[in-house]
Amino acid sequence: MDRRSLLLGAGAATLAGLAGTRMARADALADAKKRGTLIIGMEAAYVPYESFQNGKIVGYDCDVATALCDKIGVKPQFVDTAWAGIIPALYAGKFDCIISAMTITTARAQKVAFSMPYADASNVVLARADDSSITSAADLAGKPIGVQLGSAAATVTQAYDATLKTDGKPGFSDIKQYDHYPEAYQDLANKRTDGVVNSISSLMVVMKAAPGQFKIVEGLSTVKAYFGMAFRQDDTALRDLANTTLAGMKADGSLAKLQDKWFGGTMVTPNTIPAVLP
Repeated sequence: MDRRSLLLGAGAATLAGLAGTRMARADALADAKKRGTLIIGMEAAYVPYESFQNGKIVGYDCDVATALCDKIGVKPQFVDTAWAGIIPALYAGKFDCIISAMTITTARAQKVAFSMPYADASNVVLARADDSSITSAADLAGKPIGVQLGSAAATVTQAYDATLKTDGKPGFSDIKQYDHYPEAYQDLANKRTDGVVNSISSLMVVMKAAPGQFKIVEGLSTVKAYFGMAFRQDDTALRDLANTTLAGMKADGSLAKLQDKWFGGTMVTPNTIPAVLP
């Protein structure tokens, strides 16, 4: 649902001053080794990346973070943090890094150092599997579509609606905005809408839970989006080790196994940050 691309406004003023107010700090990697733990910031409310189950934070991000900790030789410590203040909290020293389904964007790349991508964050359309009239996003012209209120998917959907109209096609007949995605999926299943826009990794989970009921349709955007780990810009040693860890996990298939565990399928991600970002 990557609402996370949008919910940093509350911390904008703080972020604007980060470059001029960073205090000298010890290297995060050295700190983690000395402490015996890597402290990881995340907002534990984004299934299947991270969420609370029986009082414990679990998810894809947690498993990837644990692999990084194994590489360092330390234990992970997860800190649940409100998303709007997560980057300021990183620079305040509340944790060593952020591993929390953070979309790599041009704006964020000016504030944090990102690892290579480790999951696909691109927004696509979920349609009913038996709806043969929809094979690409353009086929939804003149039809109702659903998104979560305030999400990055909503922004992408509105931009594509404008593109359809510029191309001389009807836009969406309705962009229904929901407080929660499960309501949107239910309306799609009940034919109240003809598509729902969300990140491809989130929709893989929906398809896993309802085999044969839905299909994924692409074409909303030509710019691919990815999730990356985020570090303070001067913590290059920890960022570089994260890249080494992720590259190794991609090469030996362990990252794909974690993706299959949590999403019911695998994703192809590059080993470098793309030149063109959302």
